[in-house]
Amino acid sequence: MAKKKYTLEQENEIKTLLETNKMLENTKREAESKGSKTAVEQIERAQQEVIDHINSIDSSILSTNNPIQTKKVPSQENMFKDSDMSIFDIIQENEMVRNSTMEDKVQNEMEETSTAQVHDLVPSDTTIANSTTFSNTEQTLQYDVIQLPSNGQCYRSKIDRVPVAYLTAYDENIIMSPNLYKDGLVIDYLLKNKIVNKDINVDELVSGDADAITLYLRATSYGPDFPIVVRDPETGEQIETSIDLTTLKPKDFNLIGDENGHFEFVTPIKKDVIKFRYLTRKQERQLRKVTELESIGTKAMLLESEIETLTAAMLNDKCLNENDKKTLTSAIKIMERWSKKLKEVDNSEFTKIMTNDMQLKIVAVNGNYDREYVRKYINTMLAKDSMSLRKYINDNSPGIDFNIEVERPESLGGGSFKTFLNWDDSVFLNISDV
Repeated sequence: MAKKKYTLEQENEIKTLLETNKMLENTKREAESKGSKTAVEQIERAQQEVIDHINSIDSSILSTNNPIQTKKVPSQENMFKDSDMSIFDIIQENEMVRNSTMEDKVQNEMEETSTAQVHDLVPSDTTIANSTTFSNTEQTLQYDVIQLPSNGQCYRSKIDRVPVAYLTAYDENIIMSPNLYKDGLVIDYLLKNKIVNKDINVDELVSGDADAITLYLRATSYGPDFPIVVRDPETGEQIETSIDLTTLKPKDFNLIGDENGHFEFVTPIKKDVIKFRYLTRKQERQLRKVTELESIGTKAMLLESEIETLTAAMLNDKCLNENDKKTLTSAIKIMERWSKKLKEVDNSEFTKIMTNDMQLKIVAVNGNYDREYVRKYINTMLAKDSMSLRKYINDNSPGIDFNIEVERPESLGGGSFKTFLNWDDSVFLNISDV
């Protein structure tokens, strides 16, 4: 039987899928050796999705030892261009494996506990304390019910409030885990540990709602005083001050989501009906990784520009001696090799952060949910329509208003200025002495 012909894009995608399948198999064996049944099950589910994807292209691929030969590693440009958001899919699969392995590692580091001992601290008069007792223990779990800034409109369930327990010394094992900070997962683990209703999938919480819960945990655990260092926009001076976290309030959010938690926007020029969603922390993490990968190509381009500048400057220079020129020539050759290696990974000259962002947010156009159709629409979208959509999404995003006003010391002239509070994974490490 004649061998099936593949397009370059299919070869690239198949090669990536086969490498992912191999990586998943190796990770599964490692998890099996550790006796982690949960991790093995998660990996097998991810592996089955990869296998199904391969079979959808050509069911004979996995039955042969060497199904295709490709002459070069596919660039991120090609992977992302004509596949159904394959770069996001691959990152998500890899993240699933890494998370399952990380979860197993954290559980091994932290002693097993069947109950949570927490204490209630009411941050305001409008927060009501509740408690529940586990069936297998006499210990009581106390918690507060937190109103979500999205009012539940971003979810199918339309759940607008979540029960959140208070942080304990046990949770500080998570807070002090360097591996979780490295992978950007410390907040996710805390949310999974402290949200009492285990039917709520933390990975599906939109970023603004996750921020609100994190703000509650930070304020009630370590107090409302939040030390910061900001730059005065007028003088350029660094000012050490603190913010009262209880003064931070949710932004007004009045949008109504459909049955899937999606929202509608009509473009001003073409009058297209866009269905969009607000991103979760997990999706934002995927977007950052895609941007990092694409930045490799732009780094190569910058290196080439610097090489040209240095070479021209050296040729026209009257001050350098011959030894200095030899040293500089050697450095330029190193830069050339560096640039060449970077271009072998990715040769794009710019990042696609705008369109990548919209590909994650836009779920349908004029009722068409096909991902390939949406991708092509985004790439040809009128600039005015694109800008209007991005502004609408940003202006109406649910979450905490992190705009703050900082008092300027009298020694620097007094008065105040407005700035934005950077709220990231380090918020539990940024603690004042008590």
